[in-house]
Amino acid sequence: MGILGRFKKEEKPGEGTPDVLSVSELKDFHPYETGLAQAVEELAAEFHQKGCPAPRPCEREQFIALLAGVSALRRTPGIPGPTEDCPDYFTTLPRCASPEAEAECRTHLEKVFGITNRQSLLEFCRKEICCHSQYLDFTGFWENHPPFDMDQLNKEAADFFQAARNFSAQFYPIVGHRGYLAWDICECVGHLRTGYACGILNREELDEMAEYWIAQAQVFENWADFAVSLICGELYWDFRHGAKLPELNQGLELWTRLVRILMEEGTAWGSGMWYKPLDAKQQR
Repeated sequence: MGILGRFKKEEKPGEGTPDVLSVSELKDFHPYETGLAQAVEELAAEFHQKGCPAPRPCEREQFIALLAGVSALRRTPGIPGPTEDCPDYFTTLPRCASPEAEAECRTHLEKVFGITNRQSLLEFCRKEICCHSQYLDFTGFWENHPPFDMDQLNKEAADFFQAARNFSAQFYPIVGHRGYLAWDICECVGHLRTGYACGILNREELDEMAEYWIAQAQVFENWADFAVSLICGELYWDFRHGAKLPELNQGLELWTRLVRILMEEGTAWGSGMWYKPLDAKQQR
C-alpha cells in the first residue's frame, strides 16, 4: 500500500461525484439552520457568475503547489512569504533559505503540531485534519446504507455523531459526495509543502505522498468547486473543535477572503492551471 496506507474511505479518484438524492429520499436528514449554507451558496453563485477559467494543463509540481494554496498564504516561520516580484509563488514549492530558517520551521512544526518527522506528519494529518471520511459516514446514514450500527456507540459518542451529522447536512445539497475532500487535500498538501521546505521530507517522499491527493483532486471540475468544498470542510473542522456562532461566521469570513485571493484572475487558482495524471492508455 506504500507510504500513505493511511487516509481511509475516500472515494475512488477520477470517478466524479455521484448525484445527490433529493431531500425526500434521505433518512434522518435534519440540517441545522445556521445561515452558513446560504453564505456558501452565495459564494458559489459569485464564482459561477464571474466565470471560472477553463482548466489549462500545468506541470505536476505546479499542481502540488496549487493544492496547498491556502498554506502558501500563511506566515510560516522559516519559509518565504508571497512577494510582488515572485509571480510564480503559488506554483512553486519553497525551500528554507538557510539552516537557521530550516531550524525555525522545524521548531514551529514541533511546537504547534507535534510534527518532528515523516511519520508524525502523516499521523497528524490523518488524525487531526482529515474530515471527509466522517462526511462519507454521514451520507451513508442519509442515503440508507449506514456504514456501522449506531448502537455500537456509547451515548456521548452517539450524541456527538448526530450533532456533527446534522451540522453537515446543511452542506449536502451544495457539495454532494465531494463533501469535505478539498479541505483534506488543501490542508494535508499544505503540511507536505512545509515538511518539504524544511527537509523533513525529501523530494521522493513528497512526490509519493502528494500522488494520493493529486488523484483525489480529480473529482473536482475546477478550482471554484474545490474552493466551495474547502470552505465547507473548514466550517465542519471548526465545529468539530467546539466552535459555535458567531465564531463559525468569523471563520467563514476569513476563509472566504482567502479563497477570493486565490481565485483572483490570473493568480493561483484564478489561472485555471490544472494537472490531470496520465491514464494507463496514455502511459503506453
